Amino acid sequence: MIIKLLYTIIICQLLACGNTKEPVSNSPAEDSVEVELNKEVEIIGLLYHRFNESKYPSTSISKVLFRQQLSYLKKNQFEVLNFSDAILKLRSKDTQGKYIVITIDDAFNSFMEHGFPIIKEFGFPATLFINTETVGSGDYLSWNDLKILAENNIEIGNHTHTHDYFLDMDTASRQQTFFEDVYLAQELIKSNLNLKPSVFAFPYGEFDEGMIEIVKKMGFIGAAAQNSGVMSVYSDLYALPRFPMTDHYGKLELFSEKISMKALPVIRKVPSSTISQINPPVLKLILGHVELDFNQLQCFIQGGNCDVTQSGNDPYTIQISTNQKLGSRRHLYTITVPSKDNNQWYWYSHQWVFPADK
Repeated sequence: MIIKLLYTIIICQLLACGNTKEPVSNSPAEDSVEVELNKEVEIIGLLYHRFNESKYPSTSISKVLFRQQLSYLKKNQFEVLNFSDAILKLRSKDTQGKYIVITIDDAFNSFMEHGFPIIKEFGFPATLFINTETVGSGDYLSWNDLKILAENNIEIGNHTHTHDYFLDMDTASRQQTFFEDVYLAQELIKSNLNLKPSVFAFPYGEFDEGMIEIVKKMGFIGAAAQNSGVMSVYSDLYALPRFPMTDHYGKLELFSEKISMKALPVIRKVPSSTISQINPPVLKLILGHVELDFNQLQCFIQGGNCDVTQSGNDPYTIQISTNQKLGSRRHLYTITVPSKDNNQWYWYSHQWVFPADK
């Protein structure tokens, strides 16, 4: 009862009880101005889950391929960061460099057994986002394992307690349930590891604007999503993109292409939300005026074809659509386009979520 009362008091303080309007987060452009992000710095985020677990091909990467990737980073003199340092780098006054951030979600045993030894071999930092309910159960790492990792250059991030599908919850109760879940995870990490995570990752990359506002007001300096792309001045610090790395998507040729990408300068997107009640949805992007070769623009939608149209005489306002209904819970619209001199490719991805009907 006392804990529940504490939750209620804190959530009221965060969300201003009595205000019936849902909290609205700043747009990416507003966030960029607010925290004065460095226009020169771009960072590639890498997302891993399982290591050397062939029975999970959609989320696992082999030890051989993982070592090849890290060797490539070292050979090509990339500076590898953890997630919080990546956020600080985006806010810094440093000149442009080649930056990579390694992140791992869920804290499976295979990271400790297969992934961590390779990271340690190369002397790289990384960030491990943990969901605290599963710690020490099944094939998840124990608190003792996590303590060892935290003492060896692995940053621990908050990934909620239950790793639930929060967008399936009733809108009226979603925010309080989400806050309580994140708060409990934060308390468990503090009591078991004697540390307070400063970074967060949304389960499944799913969120709404109210959830982002809660993460901000709880004091996290940034959060990770699961759409692919490049962290930059155009990014929302509380929905930062990461490229998923598996045996399929992380093959060395594809890996080298992705980590050489630049951020497509998306100044505004309509709708701004990832949640869609319309299927298939239409996405409108307004781009900054970088010299792009729109004749070579490519569009990708999972399991189907997509169309890109430009607005009148303004090639920098584009619309992405498809005539096929999207069949799964989450979908990505991804576009790539080269510079006019063909020396550089730009990447942008938007995740759609179709929550379960209530």
